[in-house]
Amino acid sequence: MGRYLLRELPKAALRLLVGIALFIAVTHVRWPVHVGNSVSLAAGALLGAAALIICGSLLFNTLYYERYWRQADNR
Repeated sequence: MGRYLLRELPKAALRLLVGIALFIAVTHVRWPVHVGNSVSLAAGALLGAAALIICGSLLFNTLYYERYWRQADNR
């Protein structure tokens, strides 16, 4: 479990940093007022969803990785 986490943690951190960079890039563009509110709301929602998916999959794979492969070997 520890080796898997050490191997996947830098990848997850890089994905989160890319998501944050895209969020900053999109929200710092000067959008028209009627479009800007929707764009910033959508960008925040997408960043939150991406963070939940990345961290959730990392947590799930870390906690259940060894059990899954032990079950796969027993089949």
